[in-house]
Amino acid sequence: MKKYLIIGIVLLIICLGLTINKEITGSGSKLEGVYVSLDATYVAGTITGNNDYSYYVMFGDGVQFIVYIKNSEAIKIQNYLLDNPDDSYKIHGITKIIPKSIEENGKKFVKEWLDNNHTHDEHTENHSHEINTDEFYQYFGYVYFDTTIYENIINKIIIYVTGIMGSLFIIYWANKKYHFI
Repeated sequence: MKKYLIIGIVLLIICLGLTINKEITGSGSKLEGVYVSLDATYVAGTITGNNDYSYYVMFGDGVQFIVYIKNSEAIKIQNYLLDNPDDSYKIHGITKIIPKSIEENGKKFVKEWLDNNHTHDEHTENHSHEINTDEFYQYFGYVYFDTTIYENIINKIIIYVTGIMGSLFIIYWANKKYHFI
């Protein structure tokens, strides 16, 4: 009889572990496959991509991060944040290790972004913002944020199923032990 209670508790712990949001950048995290959600406050621009999906640099939660997202969704987020400058936009995804090609394009993006958006005094006006690999990982961490819908749906289904099954096992155990029904 106790096995139903134990199974229920284990399933609820698994469900809780899957729903805990983790910080993916700034601390050098290398955890791949972690479900995360972040509050974006600014879309800085595109590193690289195609007509459907691109790698964007976004700011939020006190850090900058790379997000692989559908272009139409990134534009929607950017427009929302421009119209609501004191607000943020919650995005959900899965962490993945940053590939070497994205690292290289990301270094170029950071250099260009800093060159165009950083003010200098007159003595350092021609200063260039080249960054090395270590600096790149200090900016972004080792993982990017993949928002592709397929993985998010599967992860949400797993979370819901484990939570519901865990609850049902505990209810079944409680009903057998205390005869509620």
